[in-house]
Order: sequence, then C-alpha cells, then structure tokens
Amino acid sequence: MVNDGLELDGFTYNTIIDGYCKQGKIQNADNLLKDATYKGFVPDEFTYCSLINGLWQEGDIDRAMDVFSEALGKGLKPSIVLYNTVIRGLSQHGLILQALQLMNDMSENGCNPDTWTFNLVINGLCKMGCVSDASKLMNDAISKGCLPDVFTFNTLIDGYCKQLNLDDAIEGVSSMWSHGVTPDVITYTTLLNGLCKAARNEDVMETFRVMLEKGCAPNIVMYSILVESLCKARKISETLDLLDEIQDKGLALDIVYFGTLINGLCDNGDLDGAYKLFRRAEQEFKVSHTTSSYNIMINAFCGKLKVGMAQKLFSEMGEKGTNPDSYTYRVMIDRFLRVGNTDFGYDFLIEKIEKGFLSF
Repeated sequence: MVNDGLELDGFTYNTIIDGYCKQGKIQNADNLLKDATYKGFVPDEFTYCSLINGLWQEGDIDRAMDVFSEALGKGLKPSIVLYNTVIRGLSQHGLILQALQLMNDMSENGCNPDTWTFNLVINGLCKMGCVSDASKLMNDAISKGCLPDVFTFNTLIDGYCKQLNLDDAIEGVSSMWSHGVTPDVITYTTLLNGLCKAARNEDVMETFRVMLEKGCAPNIVMYSILVESLCKARKISETLDLLDEIQDKGLALDIVYFGTLINGLCDNGDLDGAYKLFRRAEQEFKVSHTTSSYNIMINAFCGKLKVGMAQKLFSEMGEKGTNPDSYTYRVMIDRFLRVGNTDFGYDFLIEKIEKGFLSF
C-alpha cells in the first residue's frame, strides 16, 4: 500500500502491530510503531494492549511494564481493558503483589475493577497455592458489589481440590447457588475428581446424584471418574452396569474410560474380566488401545507371572504400531528376571537401550 503511494491509517497500523505481536515478532512491531509515530500516528489503547500482550507472551515482564508506564506518561487514561491486560500478565507470572497494587491504583484513578479483574488475580493466587487469600479476595469483591461468576467459583474449587480441602470445595458449590451462579460441567468434574483422588467414594456418588438432580448432564470424563471411584470402593458390578447407561445417553466411550475400568478390574483381581473388556473395547466399541492401556494389561499379567500373555501383548503393540515406553520395558524385564528367564530379560534390556530408554 505504501509503495502505491497510499498512507496507512490508524486502524491499519494497529492491525499490523497486533498481528506482529501475536506472532511473537515484537521487534517488527516496535519498528513499525516508530515509523508510524514519525509519520504522525498516535498510539492508542489498542496499540499498547497489543504490545503488552506480546511482551507477556515473550515473558519480558520489565518491558511490558515499561510500555504501560510509557502509555501513562503520554497522558493516556487507561480503561478497564488496559488495566486487565497488565493485571493478567502480572498474575500469570506470579507477581500477585504488583497485581493487587495495580488494582488499588486503578480504583484511585476512577476505574473500578470488574469481575474479570478479580478473576485474574484470584486465578493467580490459586496457582500459587494461596487459595485462602483468593477466597478472601472474592469476598472483598462481593462486598464492593462485584459479583463472582462461574469462572471465579471454578477457580477456587479447583484450588481447594488440589490442596485436598474438599469440604471447602463442596461448600464452594453450595455457595454458588446462594449467589445465583449455576455450577457447570467444569465445576462438577473438578469436584468429582478431587473427591475421587481422596477416596471419598460416598461423596463422589452423592455429588453425582445431586448433579443429576440439578439438571447437569454428565459427560464421559465424569463417568470415568465415577468408574474409578466405584473401583476403589470395590463395586465392580456397578461399574459394568454403567456401560449400558452411558450408551443410552449417547455418549461415546473412549480409551480413558476403558483404561480406568480395565485398571480397576485388574486392581480388584479380576484379570480375566479385564482382558475380556480389553478385547471388547477394540472389537465391539472400536476404541483403539494406547501404550497406557497396553501397559495396564501387561503389568497385570506380569503381576500374576503370566509372562506368555504379557509377551503376546507386547508383540501385538509392535504389530499395531503402538510403541512401548520405558515403563513397558521395565515391567517386562522385571518379570522375566523373576521367573528366571534371564535370556529374554537381557534381550529386552538391550532393546530398551537401543530405543533410547535409559536402563535402571
């Protein structure tokens, strides 16, 4: 356009600068901005947001803050968009104190934080493990008339679950209803997973039941968590009954679901049932097995010293183009040595080393 004698307008400059920043070409954006400024272009809030976002993406914290300071120094009155852009970057990089300070500054400058502002800092606090502080910040937001949304609650619930503060996570879901926020699939998946990992199996079933009553339709991930919980509680027959229920709901069974169930059957000593389901998944449900699902069966057979079956599955992996990993080799080598077949164990060890896996 310039070569044709046409001058670029502000919109075009901003579009190109934003494109450079999104591609990580910050130097190109800088050069263009200098040239545009020389020709009379005045950077606006969109320009600065693009540059700051690009610098956050590059991890260049100092320069991002310098650009923000430059914008203020040139008399730009930042809106909630620019403030949130800076606060997002600070929070993502763990600079929570600076983010909180900027929240105070923006209020003093007549720009009140919105729900997204609080969400950004709450998310940053939770990622740092400061869930209690995040909860206090949410209460502070509420006291200032800034109501939390589903993202706010989901962030806190996830933080509580990661710290195994599951009673607080359950209370978080109850609090959502009292604040007029409807828990979604992410809410329940997070809570169910946290309860399952802590082996609070009765709470898993109760939460699942309440979820259905509230009208939240379960997905296959939730069913996988439910199966894992039932397996831990040794309620194997109930896990098998879920297969029909899942199909009736029109959900597609995936390898994660089958892997969870197969692993549960193995842990509960039903090796025959696990192997039948392993074959059924592929033949009836057309689910392709992965290295992980093969490892579950190989480990289970090796645990029962049925090395022949384990070796059969190992060979099958190669035939189907499913590559064994270091764990696969470790299990096979260990079991060959346990049954006194050192020759096979040695062969597997050599193959493991040749494929780039370190020996143990």
